[in-house]
Amino acid sequence: MATLVLTMPTSPELPRSYEHRTLRAHEAHKATGPSFSLSNTSWLRGQSILRGTLSSPRVTVDVVAKLGTTTSTINVLRKELAFYQKLHRLQGVCIPKCFGYFFTVSDEQTFGCLILEYCGKPIRSIYDSQGDVPLVLRVNIINAIKRIHDAGVVLGGFGVLDVLVANTTPFIVNFKNASERVCERRLDIVKGAIAPTREQFGCPELYRHCVDLWIWKPRTFTFEGQRFHVEDVSSPAQLTEKISNDAKPIEKSRADAMHATVKHLLDFYREEFPGLEDWHKQWLAAGSPLPAQKDTRGGGERDVATDLWNLKIPIRSSTTIQSSL
Repeated sequence: MATLVLTMPTSPELPRSYEHRTLRAHEAHKATGPSFSLSNTSWLRGQSILRGTLSSPRVTVDVVAKLGTTTSTINVLRKELAFYQKLHRLQGVCIPKCFGYFFTVSDEQTFGCLILEYCGKPIRSIYDSQGDVPLVLRVNIINAIKRIHDAGVVLGGFGVLDVLVANTTPFIVNFKNASERVCERRLDIVKGAIAPTREQFGCPELYRHCVDLWIWKPRTFTFEGQRFHVEDVSSPAQLTEKISNDAKPIEKSRADAMHATVKHLLDFYREEFPGLEDWHKQWLAAGSPLPAQKDTRGGGERDVATDLWNLKIPIRSSTTIQSSL
């Protein structure tokens, strides 16, 4: 049976007997095989996770060890081991490689250790907010979650601390809240499409993460305290019709509609309108003029107000477009 010789970081809070421990492999994982040693260890989070070098005659690799010293924490590690086994085809792809669960039982205390490949830093330690995460990485995170769902596992209480990043490759960790379940997703995930409703999409977990990671464009357009569906107000002209009333002159409604539409496009469609910010600045510098009733421009002449008035929010429906992530 494989064994693990574990050298713990020194700590005044731990008994000296903890510093060197010989553990045996869990019978359900790597019951036979080489002996390992885990050295050069240091704490990553409190005294429950450490990083070190795993060595054997076959391999030397940078790893993370998740420790359990109570019945409840050891049960969590064994549960996670079961999911790493179930998802073995995804190890090294979107979840860390698992090198086994090792344990010992003594008169002093039960002790367990789940060994996983080191896969980078938590995403929260790299980016200040989810909005700063590059689109390619956000898409890769959704693809990772989707692969796990397609393998019959739903993550449960998954959060940003459970995403590790190596370059632009995310790795999902922490399966303590996971469960075996068929994903309820009914639609393809279409990057840049208008968000479907939760009922249309089906899977609540994937839906929440697609919304949180801005994979879709927002369904609604909020202006002056009112919420409109983007399909109903996809241009300044349509928005003007919605907000016009007897208390506001039509000219004021048209100018407000142009401001609101440009802001929405700059917030959510900037890549699709690379010159829009400059147009908007020119329009503001000119005093926000309204477009002419008729386009009287000559060849090559630009009327920025008319260009902004003719803008239209691109509508890509997630329920009809079939090309997915």
